[in-house]
Amino acid sequence: GASIRCLEFRLDDDPKGETVRYLEDNVGVKCGSDEAIEPVFWTFFVLWPVLVPLAFFLLVLHVRRSVRSRRPSMLANSTAFLWRDYNAPFIYWEIVDLLRKLFLTTFVFFVDENNGNARLLRLVVAVFISALYLTVLALMRPFKRSDDLYLACMSNFLLICCFTSGIVIKLCDESGAFVDYSCAYYTGLPGSYEATVLVGVLSITMLVVAVLVVAMNIATASASPTIRLVSSGREPALELSEGCEHDGFVSHVWSTGQDQAATIVRRLQMLLPGICLWLDIENMQSVASLESAVGGSSVFIVFLSQGYFKSRNCRRELYAAHAASKPVIAVRETEQAKGALSVQGLWTEGREGCAFEAGAEAPADAVLGRVFAEAPVDWVRLHVFQLESLKMIALRMLKRSPYYRDRNEEITGGLRVFGEMRSVSFASPMTILAITTNAGGLAAAHEVAGAVDPRRGEGVAVEAAESALRRGGADLSRSGRLLLYLNSATFSQPATAATLRLVLERGVPVTLLHEQDGGREACQFCELFDLAPRELQLAPYKLFDTIAVPLYQTAELRAVSLRQALYDMGARPLRSSVFAACRGRLRWRFGPRRVAVQRERTDFDPDLDSERSAGSSEPPTPPTSPQRSRECAIERL
Repeated sequence: GASIRCLEFRLDDDPKGETVRYLEDNVGVKCGSDEAIEPVFWTFFVLWPVLVPLAFFLLVLHVRRSVRSRRPSMLANSTAFLWRDYNAPFIYWEIVDLLRKLFLTTFVFFVDENNGNARLLRLVVAVFISALYLTVLALMRPFKRSDDLYLACMSNFLLICCFTSGIVIKLCDESGAFVDYSCAYYTGLPGSYEATVLVGVLSITMLVVAVLVVAMNIATASASPTIRLVSSGREPALELSEGCEHDGFVSHVWSTGQDQAATIVRRLQMLLPGICLWLDIENMQSVASLESAVGGSSVFIVFLSQGYFKSRNCRRELYAAHAASKPVIAVRETEQAKGALSVQGLWTEGREGCAFEAGAEAPADAVLGRVFAEAPVDWVRLHVFQLESLKMIALRMLKRSPYYRDRNEEITGGLRVFGEMRSVSFASPMTILAITTNAGGLAAAHEVAGAVDPRRGEGVAVEAAESALRRGGADLSRSGRLLLYLNSATFSQPATAATLRLVLERGVPVTLLHEQDGGREACQFCELFDLAPRELQLAPYKLFDTIAVPLYQTAELRAVSLRQALYDMGARPLRSSVFAACRGRLRWRFGPRRVAVQRERTDFDPDLDSERSAGSSEPPTPPTSPQRSRECAIERL
């Protein structure tokens, strides 16, 4: 190559016309006088461009089976930089990319060794190799992350542009080997200065466009519906336990859990690309293979619904997981009409079912203790809540993964997924009103106000609705929102309905927060139609025309409930730009708002109003709203 190529010079004072040769890269070194330079060159050439790629290839070849089986050995983990970023069929791609780089930086100098610097052949070959690699890269798509693929494609495109620009500069180089008319004839440029300016402008333009394209694609990739680590923004690594073929075994009873178990599997496969879950309707070949399938799974996911512990096959799977000491992730059905049971109810059913299991080596309490060692994940069907339930399942699976067992710091920050309910704030001051006679309403209002992100946005205050009505003020309907906490005791006191009616008459929007915890007097939504005064269900009040926000007990789901309630009040996810914040403020001030009652009353006397309600004739039965029809139909089923 050029590193050992010598230039020959004729000695003018030598009558015999002898010549002397000096090293091209360092004319202070005379060729032939130091014969050791060529062996040194070839030694380092063999060490780096030859032996290093060969060593990398042999390492990947040695660990390929453990990598593709998703059970990396110690050597595989040590060489993860060679294969971690690529899909399983392309674990050798790092060596291919290394060879491309070596060709463009080393082997290309062997093309036209004597006159390569003055001619175009090297640049043409470099353009051809870069274009070929870019085509193969775009077709094969070897990277796991799309943003890595976009960055690789864009960098190779920029290389092609640089090499093409080099051809233009070479043609217009006035001191080069080309004749003077070559620049104007082939490029249309008058000289080398104009060519240099054009190449500089095009290079800057290409760089700016490349940065914008990469940024847009990274933003699009981050919005893809896949689970990512909060700590790094990358998709989590999936690694199987030793001797396992599946990431998880999903156990369920067909009568009440088959449809939701299939939903969990499908959704996890979408959110965690590459995850392998065992589900009977997809993987079972015979009932006799249940125990072996449980033993071949890293974790045991049990979907708990009514009748699970009464099923003999479900008990077989459960005892097999206990015998194999498999980590258990319990997921509990929460829909009453679909077979939901409380944790205590599941314990009772489990004791009754497991107590008579023939041939069981472990007592029922030991098996159930493994199932309920960690609070079950509440399974909710609503979209934002379902995403949170799936995140909880995925996080528990990752915590038990061999890969994160020694890298727990990577998942301590949790997981995130596009479409989840993020932190929210208000663009203008907000007052949350709560009726003091609404048992639990004031505490719920403070809890909702505490869920506002304090880093940005306006403040939120909590005030008793009775005090706000006495104070009056024309802006109550604009800067205030009533939070009505719904459970079986909401309308137990007549003053609650009287205050609620006055608030609605003032045009204050209402947010309904429906308690789901049985320990806090929760009830089905359709029961509220019988508990609430019928006057509030009719026009002009139409209380239940507003969709209620469910309030769950689990900390993760409860946080989503509180943010959803704030979103219903007008809060929006945090925005980074001043323009976006101003836009949110204008939308809040002048956007469409629901006014429940057109007339306005200024007098306030809850006792008098409750007497009026008690003494008035009963209004006609309200028409059935869509929400009531849906809830009651589910309950009848």
